[in-house]
Amino acid sequence: MEIECEETAVESRSPITTPRLNGNHETVENDAKSETCEASQVQPDLFVPTEDTCGQTNAETRLESGVIPNKTDFLVSSQSQVTCVTLPEQIASLEISEQTRDNEATNITEPRNVVSEDTSSVDSTCVYKYNWSTAPRVLCVATKEYQPTNLHENFTKGCQWSPDGTCLLVPSEDFKIRIYELPVELYSGQVPSDFIQTNFTSALTIKEGGLVYDTCWYPFMDSREPATCCFLSTSRESPIHLWDAFTGELRATYRAYNQLVVALLLLTLSMQLCKSASVFRVDEVEASISVQFVDSGREIWCGFKNAVRTFDTDRPGRQTSDIQFKHNFPNMIGLVSCIRENPFMPGLVAFGTYSKCIGLYKDGPLCTFQTGSGVTQIEFSPCGMKLFSVVRKNSEFLCWDLRNPGNVLYSLEGRQSDTNQRIQIAITPDSKQIISGGVDGNIVVWELPEITDYNEEDLYPKYKIRLSKDCINGISLHTRLPIIATSSGQRQCGIENKHRDNSVRLWWAS
Repeated sequence: MEIECEETAVESRSPITTPRLNGNHETVENDAKSETCEASQVQPDLFVPTEDTCGQTNAETRLESGVIPNKTDFLVSSQSQVTCVTLPEQIASLEISEQTRDNEATNITEPRNVVSEDTSSVDSTCVYKYNWSTAPRVLCVATKEYQPTNLHENFTKGCQWSPDGTCLLVPSEDFKIRIYELPVELYSGQVPSDFIQTNFTSALTIKEGGLVYDTCWYPFMDSREPATCCFLSTSRESPIHLWDAFTGELRATYRAYNQLVVALLLLTLSMQLCKSASVFRVDEVEASISVQFVDSGREIWCGFKNAVRTFDTDRPGRQTSDIQFKHNFPNMIGLVSCIRENPFMPGLVAFGTYSKCIGLYKDGPLCTFQTGSGVTQIEFSPCGMKLFSVVRKNSEFLCWDLRNPGNVLYSLEGRQSDTNQRIQIAITPDSKQIISGGVDGNIVVWELPEITDYNEEDLYPKYKIRLSKDCINGISLHTRLPIIATSSGQRQCGIENKHRDNSVRLWWAS
C-alpha cells in the first residue's frame, strides 16, 4: 500500500505521559520528573564524583591482550547464498570525570526548557501501536539549522531517540551534533488537532573537530539522573568523546593508539645505498569509525580498520584491549562500520565492516558471515535470536538466524537504497514490523513473519509512505509514543534543480 503524506490530522489518540529531559546550560532542574519504566532506572555504578576520578583521566594503562582461545569461524559465501552452521555451545544456551573544553566547541542555541507542573507517571506496560494504514501527521519541522552554505551542504546523517524517549540526537555534515527535546505538548498523547511546530530548534548544539562518523547514547540514560545523560561521538582525526547531554561539556576523552612499525633509513650524502636501518614502534592516535556502549555501559567498543578496541568507561585515556582481525579474527577484514550488543545475551557483540563481513564475538571470535556489499548497519531483534544486516547500494537486507548462524531466515526488498550513504532501519518495540528510509523519500514498512513457514508474498512491503522529496537517511521510533523521527538530505554535488530537503521532522503515526 502506497500512501502520499498530506500532513492531515490523525485521529484515535489515547492519553499517555512520558518523562522529559529538563535543564539549561547553567542549572539542571530535576523537579516534576515523571517515572520512567523500571528498566531505565537500572544503571551500573559507572559515574563517580569528579574528585574521585580526576586523577584517572590521564591514566594510560594498557592491558596486554591475551591469546584468545581458538574457535571455529564460519564464512558465508555471498549475500544471497549462505551456508548453515551451528553456534558454539557457549552462547546457544543462552560518574565520569569532567574535563573542561573551550566555549567555542559548544553552542547552546537556546535555554533548555524546564517543566514546572507535575506529570503523571507512565505505566511501563502502556505502549502505543504504530498505525501505518493512514499517512503520519507531521508535528515538528526543523529546517533553518540545516541550510547549505558555501562551505558545506549540511545534510543530516541519521537520528536516534534517547533511551528514555526525551531527546533526539542528530549529527550533520557541518561537524555539529544537535539535541532536540520532545515538546511537552506531546507527552500526554492527546495532541491538539492544530499542533505543529515549524520552527523546531535544537536545545543543544555541540561542534566536533571534524566529520562526525558515529554517535551513541548511554544505554541507561534517564533525564532524572543528570549523571546518566551523556552520549559518545567519534569524528575525523579526533579521539572518542563523551559529552554531557545537559550542558554540552566534554566529560571524558578516550584515545585509541595504533602501533606502527617504522623503518628509519639513514642515508649519507655521498652514497645512495642504505648504510644502516633502525626499527622502532611509534604510537599514533587513531580516529574511530564506529562506537558503542557494551556490557551495560561499562565498556566502550570502537571500530577501526581491521581492529576493534575497547575502553573502560570509568577510566578515560588509553584503550584496555584490542581485537586484531589478522590474529584474532582471521576471516574478518575492513573498516568496522557498526557495532551492536545483543540485548538478550550480554557480552555477545556483532560488528560489520565495509568489506562485506559480519562477525560475532563473545570472549573470543565465534563466527563470520559474508554479505554482498559493505555493511552500514546491523540490528539485533529484541528477542536476541535474529540479526538484521543492511548494506550500501542494495535494496535488499537480510535477517540472520543466530540459532543457526550462517542461515538467512529471509531477505526483505522494496526500499530504494542505491547509494553509499547510510540509510537507517528501525524495529518497532513489539518486534512485529521493521521500517526503513529511502533515497526516494519514502519510508517502507514490512511485517516480520513470526513463523518459519511463510509465503514470499509475506515479505513484500506492507506500506510505502512518502514523507519527503529528498532522501530519508535516518529513522528512529519512540519506545512508548507513536512518534517517528526522520532526518533527510543527501550530498548533491553537481546536481542542478533537484529538490533539497535537509531537515528533521517528528511524525505522529497512530
